[in-house]
Amino acid sequence: MTEGAARVYSLSDAHPDGWFEEVLAQSKDFEKACEIIGRSTLGLALIAGARINSLTANPHASDLTTVEFSIGQDPTVRQVPLSEFRETIGQFLLTALESEGLPDDADAEALQAHIGGRYMLEASLFEVEPIELRHDLGLSELTLQFNDLRHVLALDDFREVLDERVRSELGLDRQEGNAIDLAVVDQAEDANAKGNWSATVAMLNPWLNPISMLLRTGESETLSEEIRGRLSVSLDLLGTAYANMGELDAANEVLRLGIQWAGDSGKAGALYLALGRASVAGAKHGEAIGLLRRAIHLGAEERDALPLLAESLSARDQSLAAMVCNERARELGANDDHLEAVGSVLQARLGEAWPRFQAWMRARE
Repeated sequence: MTEGAARVYSLSDAHPDGWFEEVLAQSKDFEKACEIIGRSTLGLALIAGARINSLTANPHASDLTTVEFSIGQDPTVRQVPLSEFRETIGQFLLTALESEGLPDDADAEALQAHIGGRYMLEASLFEVEPIELRHDLGLSELTLQFNDLRHVLALDDFREVLDERVRSELGLDRQEGNAIDLAVVDQAEDANAKGNWSATVAMLNPWLNPISMLLRTGESETLSEEIRGRLSVSLDLLGTAYANMGELDAANEVLRLGIQWAGDSGKAGALYLALGRASVAGAKHGEAIGLLRRAIHLGAEERDALPLLAESLSARDQSLAAMVCNERARELGANDDHLEAVGSVLQARLGEAWPRFQAWMRARE
C-alpha cells in the first residue's frame, strides 16, 4: 500500500511467529537444553547458527556447565564454559548489519532482508510483533506491538533495542567488549594459523565499534604508528577469518575498515590483498582485479597476488593478461593450486597466439 511518496508494507507474512516453539516441539532434547542453559540462550544460539553437540551440566554452579558446539560455517568443534558460549554467540548476533534495498513490490523475503532476518527471529523470540514497515525518503520505521501496546521505531532504533535485549539475556556488559587489548592480536594470529576462525571472530569482533569510533572522531591521529599497525593487523586477521568462514560481506566490511586505518602504508598492501582474495572467493572478479593491482602497487608480494589476479582476469575473458600473470607467478615460485588449472584453460583459449606473443616478447629483449 502507498501513501503519497511513502511506501507501507504489512509484515504479517514476514514475521516468523512461533518459530522457536516449533523447534522445541521437534525434540525433548531442546526442552532439556532450555532447562540447562536457559530458553533465551538456546533461542539466540540457534539464531546465531550454533550447533550444540553436548551439554555437561553442573548442578552446583551454572558457570561450570560446559557446552560443546560449532558455529556458523566454521566446522571447528569447541568445548567451553557456558559463560564463554554466551559471549561467542553474542559476538555473532551483535555484528552490525547492512540494510538490503527495498523494492516497490517487496515480498516477505525482501522485507526480512531489509529489516534483518536475525532481528525478525529475535523479535519473535522476545514476543515482539512487527506489524508494518513504512519507508519514506530513504528511511524506514516499524510499527510494533509489545505487551499489548503499539510502538513506532526507526529501523536502527528497533535493531538497537533488540541488541540491548540480546546483551541483557546473555549477561554481556556492553562496555566490556569495547576495550582494545593489543595482546589479543597475538592470540588471534595463533588462532588463524590453526584455522580456528570462530575463535578469531570471538576475540576481535568486539573491537569493530571502538575502532570505527576512533577513526570517525579523529583520535586515530594521536596513536603511534606501532599501535595503528597492530590495529590494522587485527582487522586483517578478522577479515581473513570471516572470509574463510564464508562470511564474505562481513570480510569486505572489516578489510575496508582496515584499509582506512592503514592508509598507503606497507600494511595497506596486505589488506588490499586480503580484500582481493575475498572478492575472488565471492566471484566478484571485476572488483578483485582493481584490488589486487592496488595491493601489488602498495607492496604486496606478487607471488601471492598474481595467481589470484590471473584467475580474475581469466574469468573476465582478459586471457592474454591472465596468462602473463599466471606465467610470472610460476616464475616467482608461486605454489597455488589454481595455477595449472587456470593455465590449461588459457592455453586452450589462446592457442597459437600465446607462443607468438612469447616470441615477440623475446625479440624485443
